[in-house]
Amino acid sequence: MRSKKAGWLRVMSHLIDSRVSIIVPVYNTSIEYLRECTASVEAQTYSDIELIIVDDGSTDAGTVRFCDEYRNSKSTLVRKKNEGVSAARAAGLERACGSRVMFLDSDDRLEPHAVERLVKVMDGEKADAVIAQDEPGKNIPAISRYYGTDIMKALLDNREASFGWALWAKLFDTERMRQSYKVRKNIFYGEDLLVNADYFSKSDSAVVIDEKLYFYRKDNPDSAMAQARSVKKLSLIPMWREMADIYSAIGLEEEAQRIMANYYDSLLAGYLQCEYYRYDDYKRIMSELKTQLKAQLKCILGNDYVTGKYKYIIAVYFLWAFKLKRIIKNRG
Repeated sequence: MRSKKAGWLRVMSHLIDSRVSIIVPVYNTSIEYLRECTASVEAQTYSDIELIIVDDGSTDAGTVRFCDEYRNSKSTLVRKKNEGVSAARAAGLERACGSRVMFLDSDDRLEPHAVERLVKVMDGEKADAVIAQDEPGKNIPAISRYYGTDIMKALLDNREASFGWALWAKLFDTERMRQSYKVRKNIFYGEDLLVNADYFSKSDSAVVIDEKLYFYRKDNPDSAMAQARSVKKLSLIPMWREMADIYSAIGLEEEAQRIMANYYDSLLAGYLQCEYYRYDDYKRIMSELKTQLKAQLKCILGNDYVTGKYKYIIAVYFLWAFKLKRIIKNRG
């Protein structure tokens, strides 16, 4: 944790440099959505804003043309090969000049007073991050303050604390985000949660406000169905394992065990998912997942956060299978 002196130095740097960098990763986004997104940045009541559009190797002609033709005195265009949203955000972060940074998805938009409100709360609370909401009517206090490891506990208890696992609807300290940000090219689901965990594990304070400042465009049913079938969803397995390691590294062992329960669940779900959807090379993937499950059997059965139903499934499916294999082998 930082010293009080270091915290005040950060506050002073924000007062000297009031600019906020807004990073928008773009990949084949519809022009309609892009116009709404950029217009919401232009309409901000806070004046000292830098908009960084990162074209992540778009192949759609309309998207490419929009990025080429969009001109604003406060905007910067970064072009790069397609490597995914995590790498695109990292490229924008490298170019950011503001002392504070926000992430905005290219099909979403901000309330006109969003940046002004977030900056005001961050300065007033001397916080390392401010978290707003993307929907109204949440049963949370108008403002909630978290310090030290309680920040990480609140992140894990997202439904109660309304931290949000996505990166948007949050205002961060730019330099702190640069230092903590990691690009994980093998993780396609939950990468935002890992970025948040990396950032908050090194933070002293965070503030949650019960104000809807961000408009999140929900996925359409076809897109959601395609994602459910995607082999990329298996990346939830290493994501949960890495999350547990982050919590364990800062001494939150109980929380790490809770996360490991999610890891075990994703292992079994991934195994069954492979069997159902029959991905390319699914037999090899299933074999690897089965090996991981077998290696974790004792830990699974001894984890208090793993449900009895899950333990029963594991015990019946795997322990009986091992016993049956041993019987067959002995008879042979």
